[in-house]
Amino acid sequence: MSQNREEVPEGFAPDEYDRVLSAAAANGKTPEAFVHDAVLAAADEPFLKALRNVGDTVDRLAPVFAGYGEEPGRTAAGESEWPDPAPMSSRDLDEARRGRAA
Repeated sequence: MSQNREEVPEGFAPDEYDRVLSAAAANGKTPEAFVHDAVLAAADEPFLKALRNVGDTVDRLAPVFAGYGEEPGRTAAGESEWPDPAPMSSRDLDEARRGRAA
């Protein structure tokens, strides 16, 4: 642990702040600038952006999916609306990609 600082900022354990100090020094930044940039980078993460909008997405899609049952519907010919979930091997998938599927 570094001995040249007076106290660890609120929100950090001593070992965590030591890692921040090391990372900041390695990047040529002050600890404050390093944490600031890390927070901005995390806020710009696409996954976090998607999570922010998930509530709106669920609210919009809920009525759509409410009309579907758990089982696939049947057409007039008696066929399922959903494709048969038969297992495929990697060879079958590769042949389908190359246009040679049976």
